[in-house]
Amino acid sequence: MIDIKDLKSNIENKIISAEKVIIVPHNNADFDAIGSAIGLVLVAKKMKKQSYIIVNDPMHIIDPGVKMIIDESKKDYEIINCDKYLGITHPNDLFILTDVNKSYLVSVKDLLNNPDNIIIIDHHDADKNTISTDSLYIDTSCSSASEIVVNLLSACKIKIPSMVANYLYAGIYLDTAKLTKNCTAETMRVAAKLLESGANINKVNELFKEDYLSDRKVQRLINNIEMINCMIALIAASDDEEYSREEIAKAADYALKYGADAAFAIGKIENGIISISGRSTEKINVGSIMGELGGGGNPYSGAAKIQEESIENVEKKLKRVLKPSYYIEN
Repeated sequence: MIDIKDLKSNIENKIISAEKVIIVPHNNADFDAIGSAIGLVLVAKKMKKQSYIIVNDPMHIIDPGVKMIIDESKKDYEIINCDKYLGITHPNDLFILTDVNKSYLVSVKDLLNNPDNIIIIDHHDADKNTISTDSLYIDTSCSSASEIVVNLLSACKIKIPSMVANYLYAGIYLDTAKLTKNCTAETMRVAAKLLESGANINKVNELFKEDYLSDRKVQRLINNIEMINCMIALIAASDDEEYSREEIAKAADYALKYGADAAFAIGKIENGIISISGRSTEKINVGSIMGELGGGGNPYSGAAKIQEESIENVEKKLKRVLKPSYYIEN
């Protein structure tokens, strides 16, 4: 569990000493990553420091709801790509990474050379790929990075504007499957706090509206479901269709509806990379399973990306990891 008072003290001290504050969500940012990033800007603003959020993905691959948040926020917050940041970089910039702790999941990994100028706020397990820093604030019992950031803002006595409350609520909403899993009493208290700050459920739900063509792709993916020993739902896409990471995650989420303890979806994303998304009710730690395949996560949600492999081979690798505990045949 994170000591919020220690996080508050540390982050304030490091912001005061920094030239600029650079907030970095993971690549292909989702609602939790972008919501918590915008929340962290409020801390920098209170300390009267210039801050930037780095989003380096092409806009056409970003989830439409996340793109909506970015478009709405650009008038109030500096959201830039890596190339623009390289033109203003300073050796004393402070990097705050949110909803991520792995080097291969951030666009600025080659710039993270000073552990003293890095703070990580996350809810995913650390592993050998976790970025080196003493300011590592990871709490896998939290629903989301957004939940941690709301508690930080409260400790800093920062009023959350209603639009930012929407974004933080969307982050929690996403990572809890709309408050149906991975929720604690603290998660619900944080959600209530955001509603008191002006979060509007109807506006949050608008962010989650499905694109028709994307939803059809997810439904085609779900048609490939295989139920194994009534415990595991496994979905493997064909090699001839490309998906977004979010579409693969949605398929895994959907597959839990069939009563499985865990669900895994495998599909090809950009540049021929194979993505695996794992979801669990809580009985099976999918983050640990994804860790054995080079990824990570938490007990409820995990993911991995594998290069230069076929979907068939990745499926075999996953089954080999599952076999000892779940009697999976290769």
